[in-house]
Amino acid sequence: MRDLYEKIKKGIDRRASLIALKKELKDDAKKKVFLTMTGNRLDEIMKCLVDQDPKVRKNAALILGELHCQDALDVLMDAYEEEDKLFVKEAYVQALSMIDCSEYLPQLEVRLQELVAYDAPEEEKKHVQAEIRALQELLLQKKGVKKHTFNGWNRSSEVLLLTIPAFRDALAEEVTGKKKVLKSGVRTIVPDFETVMKIRTIQELLFVIHTQTEGNVLSADPETLAAQLAESDLMQILAETHKGDVPFCFRIGVSGAMSLEERSIFSKRVATAIEGAFERNLINSTSHYEVELRLLQHREGGFVPLLKLYTLPDHRFDYRRYYVAASMKPMMAAGLMALAKPYLKEYAQILDPFCGVGTLLMERRFAVPARNAYGIDTFGEAIEKARVNSKIAGMQTNYINRDYFDFVHDYKFDEIVTDLPAGNLSKPELDDLYRRFFEKSDEVLAEDGRMIFFSREMGLVKKQLRLHPQFRLAQEFCIQEKNGSYLFIVEKRQ
Repeated sequence: MRDLYEKIKKGIDRRASLIALKKELKDDAKKKVFLTMTGNRLDEIMKCLVDQDPKVRKNAALILGELHCQDALDVLMDAYEEEDKLFVKEAYVQALSMIDCSEYLPQLEVRLQELVAYDAPEEEKKHVQAEIRALQELLLQKKGVKKHTFNGWNRSSEVLLLTIPAFRDALAEEVTGKKKVLKSGVRTIVPDFETVMKIRTIQELLFVIHTQTEGNVLSADPETLAAQLAESDLMQILAETHKGDVPFCFRIGVSGAMSLEERSIFSKRVATAIEGAFERNLINSTSHYEVELRLLQHREGGFVPLLKLYTLPDHRFDYRRYYVAASMKPMMAAGLMALAKPYLKEYAQILDPFCGVGTLLMERRFAVPARNAYGIDTFGEAIEKARVNSKIAGMQTNYINRDYFDFVHDYKFDEIVTDLPAGNLSKPELDDLYRRFFEKSDEVLAEDGRMIFFSREMGLVKKQLRLHPQFRLAQEFCIQEKNGSYLFIVEKRQ
């Protein structure tokens, strides 16, 4: 970095040196080294803001922002106002967003209004829109976001309740009223969101946006799509489900057969067109959004619009405050227990020998009441987190930090409910783990006990069932075919 800085000071290959320095400064440790080296004085970088090369000016501005150089505030603002190259102006705004620029917010707001009103020629649109986006993000960040409160609890709304396919039928059973079962969920009309938000197998809830287009499919052209969306009931849904005035901050979510680059370009064009079509009652923001416009690509090329509200409170899994890297997601745990529910015993004595932070054990108890629950794990940090999570859930659970294979207890258990570990174990190690699991479980299970476990090792499960005739497979559920994961219900023969 010293060599790069010396080149910048001497004007030797300044553009390339600034670009290389900018890459180095992405590392926080290197930022500290550079600031120590320069004595926190960045005058030489500031001088680059008047260089004849616009790319030098652009990279110098970005570096000053990256280093949170408050001393550069006036210099950056002056350079921004004097800049005559549109592609550079976004960089100044990004730099200003990294420091306290509150005294200049009125000027920046005026600039945003000018750009919005400006009918840019085709060759300028890309850079003008980039500057608009940067200014919007800066102003939202510095002035704060006007939050909206969801109050559409009793509004009758058509929605999609999405889950993974394995849990679809369990979800459908809990949905009352008229419904259409789809591959990945249920389409229905919800009259009461307080009730529906208690269904634990819902992965996502999306509002159906009703348009005036055939089949509810919007055009693939961004400008036409935005115009069609402006004639839909989108703003009506937002107004009737929220307390607070416009604008709403949104982001775009696109699913379909596009590449990542194509999706990014399309999303930006659509977002810009929507802002215009909705007269900025909707403002695109990738950081401060409250709603997401989900565009599902239709087989014929257009898009079906849906709406996700991040304002809709979801308290189903509030208990899971702490987790570790290997923790199962609570919706997955809830879905597994929904499938297993016909096999769960009321007021059972339950054991999870590989409990982690306790998610599966708690979802078992949400599904059917239990008498006692024990969780065992060798990972002490997970056990401590499980204790806190269970306390939040209001569930008295006995957690023990030890190896399951050394565990002894005064009485036997009705159920073993667990997610069998895999980690970085080799095939021989996994084979040994499954053998020991079946043997130990035979010891601790009551005569009519059951094992309900999640595994990605179908072959090893079937092998141990053959080797342990005291167990029989009562049911198996394919959870995700792609990764070979299954839920197994195994009963002990009487």
